[in-house]
Amino acid sequence: MTHSYKNPSKAQDLSHLEAQVTKGKKYYDKDGWEISPPISDRECIYRCLENCQNLAGLDRKQVQRLMEDFKTKKTKFVRNEEYPVL
Repeated sequence: MTHSYKNPSKAQDLSHLEAQVTKGKKYYDKDGWEISPPISDRECIYRCLENCQNLAGLDRKQVQRLMEDFKTKKTKFVRNEEYPVL
């Protein structure tokens, strides 16, 4: 069976929209999607502290002291997304 509809739009190559540009070794999840490289436990703890630095109910001086204890070099995440992470 055929139909009479003709798409008036020009064909576009949109393969670049889902592509993520990563240099070096790449990591993939169980479904084959590219994911961020793993980080150390120390960096994970530091990022958690950094995210809750101004969280109500926590002692800021204590969190800052813990951040100094766990301070480490942060891994640079390469994100190629249209919208920032919330």
